[in-house]
Amino acid sequence: MSDKALRWLIAGGGTGGHVTPALALGEIIAERGEEVLFLGADRGLETRLVPAAGFRLVTLPSSQFMGKSWLGKVRALFELIRAAFRAAPILHEFQPDIVISVGGYAAVPAVLAAKLQGIPLAIVEPNARPGRTNRISKWFATRIFVGFDAAIHSMKRLGSSKHIRVFGIPLRKNLIESFLEHSAAARRDPEPPYRLLVFGGSQGSRQINELLMDTLQSLSALPLEIFHQTGGSDFDRVKKVYANANMTTHIVPFETNMPERYQWADLAICRAGALTVAELSMAGLPAIFIPYPHAADDHQTANAQELVAAGAARCLDATAATGSLLAQTITELLTDRETLRTMNKNASGRARPDAAHEIIAECVRVVRA
Repeated sequence: MSDKALRWLIAGGGTGGHVTPALALGEIIAERGEEVLFLGADRGLETRLVPAAGFRLVTLPSSQFMGKSWLGKVRALFELIRAAFRAAPILHEFQPDIVISVGGYAAVPAVLAAKLQGIPLAIVEPNARPGRTNRISKWFATRIFVGFDAAIHSMKRLGSSKHIRVFGIPLRKNLIESFLEHSAAARRDPEPPYRLLVFGGSQGSRQINELLMDTLQSLSALPLEIFHQTGGSDFDRVKKVYANANMTTHIVPFETNMPERYQWADLAICRAGALTVAELSMAGLPAIFIPYPHAADDHQTANAQELVAAGAARCLDATAATGSLLAQTITELLTDRETLRTMNKNASGRARPDAAHEIIAECVRVVRA
């Protein structure tokens, strides 16, 4: 193929864990001056985030299988088949040179249409334990891009890993620039008062909020400053409890500048979504993970274990974690400067700021071949 401008279709979505990597890839394509079309579900997060980023989005009716009765799954299957028939003319009209699936149930119609029309397919899997959509899509893929080494085994295709690339998790350009700006200043050596960052994603985490409130009495003797993003629903309740604690606290329902908070902190307590793990690596911030216990295929625990194995984090079982155990782990880490230094170095070694660039460059090589 000549060096003509390529046409790209990015499919999938549903959650931020799918939509954010999709937008990161779209930004690189836009920098190349090439056209990209997003294909997603009519009820996913992409309906808000993709147009807000200035990209064209076409949506299809789509429904999840997980957590439904057998009758609900049958209905979802028929809806999926109908969506696949509707995706076919969209691909035929747009004529993409390659389709990239970022996973999620919204990607399935485009994956099937790409296979039927002989269009090269690449899939992006950010989690250490791949999702169901990508585990099926892998049989049709020309390239498989994973964020963690642990995903290679699950994504092996026909007994071979030659199609798999471990490029990391695509993060959006402005976020990477913000990380690089804040990381220009050397991370301080942990010293009293120690700085603890607590968050549970944009919506907060009721379990993490409860655990932190249970630790306050045990941590009262530790010189400590806490920044806690609670989520909107728990904000008033958590703030009231902290008001009676003998420590410096900053309580917010939502934080807009996480790179700055990562740089401020000595230690984080959080869930273990793929994007969170990628951001912590970019920031070089040691963490105590409390993975969401109901995540599909327990993929958050698999994500956390990647950083634990690298010596960059600790992980507590969400079903067994207690306030006293969490307080003990916090105290052990914050008062061991050498361990935190090592964890910081190990976390930074996992950073992949060029993931989106590398994925797009490899896709170009596939199409040009």
